Amino acid sequence: MRSIHMARIRDETPSEFHRILVDRLWPRGVRKDQALWDEWLPEVAPSTQLRRYYHSHRNDIKIFRTQYIDELQNNTSSQLEQLLHMVQIASVVLLTASHDIERSQVPILREFLEQGVHPFDGRQNSS
Repeated sequence: MRSIHMARIRDETPSEFHRILVDRLWPRGVRKDQALWDEWLPEVAPSTQLRRYYHSHRNDIKIFRTQYIDELQNNTSSQLEQLLHMVQIASVVLLTASHDIERSQVPILREFLEQGVHPFDGRQNSS
């Protein structure tokens, strides 16, 4: 596995990293032709329902984390498969528009990817 970093969408990152926006919603004030990232994978972000829950219950990070990991483990999206493959072959930066990266979904997603759990059957990846 290559390195997995976290950053805000406007942070500078080395050009050798593959920059991936992992927010469900397109960031406000950014035109699509001005995107500063290589890919947008909204289907790996928390569901709209979970995102709204967390937005109104910011102190429930443990509940949010548990529910988001459950969503990831049950996510059959090709975007999650794409991301799992990408972290095996390239160093990536998971991007968010959130002001507080540490209280966003990004550290949870990073941990999930680093553990190498295959979302469809719970097996550890052998790479």
